[in-house]
Amino acid sequence: MEYIDFHTHRKTAEGVITPRSFGIHPWRAGEEGATTFETFREAYAKQFEEAEIIGECGLDKVCTCDWQAQLRLFEWQTRIADELKKPMVIHCVRAFNELLELRKRHKDRIWVVHGYTGNVQLAGQLFRAGIWVSYGAALLNPKRQNVRNYLKDTTYPFMLETDDSETGIEAVYRAAAETLGVDIEKLSDTIKQNYKALFGQ
Repeated sequence: MEYIDFHTHRKTAEGVITPRSFGIHPWRAGEEGATTFETFREAYAKQFEEAEIIGECGLDKVCTCDWQAQLRLFEWQTRIADELKKPMVIHCVRAFNELLELRKRHKDRIWVVHGYTGNVQLAGQLFRAGIWVSYGAALLNPKRQNVRNYLKDTTYPFMLETDDSETGIEAVYRAAAETLGVDIEKLSDTIKQNYKALFGQ
């Protein structure tokens, strides 16, 4: 059985599908040195061209990086994703209102908020705006039963991931399948279909 690890910072096991991604994280806002969109795009043209997904990029109100620099960096990357017609993987911390507002100007490609731990109502609001979510190792944390409840109650497309966790993607799949009350093969088929839909297939 094939597994898809939608977003990870670690080397994946043999047979695990992980999309190639490239983006500048909001924690690095202001470090890239570019002062205009054109110079930014030129500096990273090759990396963006070779990526299947743009990101992770996004907005984070908890980190100490300059907020305006974060907004500028994220806007630049959404423009590149639009130009290249590629989906995006989003890091979003306490900035969902701003994310939804920005989404109004960039509606053509699917965005996916990774490591989602928000509630079902927010997931629905995001989905209606063309933003999916991806669940990760929080599904295995007994102190995060709320995340399992959110997954169980959602009817929206989602992905699964490991991010920077040492947990293998197989364990995330098992936890998700158990939460949803389905066998892991059926869950795998669902994730495969969702993954194809990300790329308009």
